[in-house]
Amino acid sequence: IFTRAIKTVRIMWGALTFSCLLLGLVTVMVPSPVSHSPEGSFVAMFAGLALALAIVSFVLPARMYATNVAQVRAEKVEPEPTAAGPGPARFAHPEQEAGRAMGIAFTTFILSMALSEAVALLGLVLHMQGAPMTISSAFIAAGALLQVARFPSIPRLIGPYERAQGASFAASEGGSY
Repeated sequence: IFTRAIKTVRIMWGALTFSCLLLGLVTVMVPSPVSHSPEGSFVAMFAGLALALAIVSFVLPARMYATNVAQVRAEKVEPEPTAAGPGPARFAHPEQEAGRAMGIAFTTFILSMALSEAVALLGLVLHMQGAPMTISSAFIAAGALLQVARFPSIPRLIGPYERAQGASFAASEGGSY
């Protein structure tokens, strides 16, 4: 069910991660137009902002995902009891639910990637304000690491949807991810 969708999400992940790495290349290739380093308080403010963005990049998408999933009431089919016990419930309309699950996951994924890239953009701004390469590259590296940590997989994208709905796509007709 999710073969095409995961390819699209991974292409988007690759493009956004690559754009973050390009920011690092820009800081190496383009000299700062400012000849003096910014004040320590300016850098500290940016560090605080970057930390806040990093935290929000995890918290906000997760809250948004949970809120959107809570508004959906998926129709489920309870499994037949077997000797091994009841299996997991399955979605009555797996294609429809897969579309919903991926729509919610894709939206929150993009948000988390954008907030992660904002950390790297702060590094570029610091570079253009005259910050040493060690400082600006730390911000860019942090943004890139946040993006790399979000490599999309099917369980990561739709697992929360399945848990919230109490049903599994793997148990639905047609069977697997």
